[in-house]
Amino acid sequence: MAIDTGTVIRDVSTSLKTLLKARIPELNDDSFISFGSPSDIDTSTIKLSMCLYYLSHSPSMRNSEREEMEGTDQFQYPPAYLDLYYLMTPYAKDRETELLLLGRIFQLFHEHPVLSDTDLKGNLEACGNEKIRISYNNLTIQDIKQLWEVFPGKPAKVSLSYLVSPVRLPADKIMTIPRVQERNLGVHPI
Repeated sequence: MAIDTGTVIRDVSTSLKTLLKARIPELNDDSFISFGSPSDIDTSTIKLSMCLYYLSHSPSMRNSEREEMEGTDQFQYPPAYLDLYYLMTPYAKDRETELLLLGRIFQLFHEHPVLSDTDLKGNLEACGNEKIRISYNNLTIQDIKQLWEVFPGKPAKVSLSYLVSPVRLPADKIMTIPRVQERNLGVHPI
């Protein structure tokens, strides 16, 4: 059975959402967390915008090798490894609750810095993702200003940025390379 590798990015977001729901009581309902950007969501019902705002090739994993498909002349193209950047922005009726949510999110990802085993939802494990790191992404004031300019009509709010990496995205493309059946070293007697 073929694995749907196209779900990997969605599955990472779902894994993060499930972890947040399970560990933070104020976010225990599906409707409290949105994948939408701060400019897309209805802040009267959403408590957390978990926006994937940027993704890129993971530079540390760029030179991965093609993978042999056992017992055949076929190789799978090298997988891509991604870095996913999330902006976590809390919304509440009062600033105190927003600060509480920020603290709980920061503490959760500090104490649980890796998605693994039962944390991995969807096809992540089948796609070769055994462990995915969650790292605080320390943005400068200039970075924050530029980021919030992308959300028209929304004032900047205190948010947390996280890098989730490396996320393995296997290639679907397969190449056939004939195996060497006979060796001829080309040594001729003198």
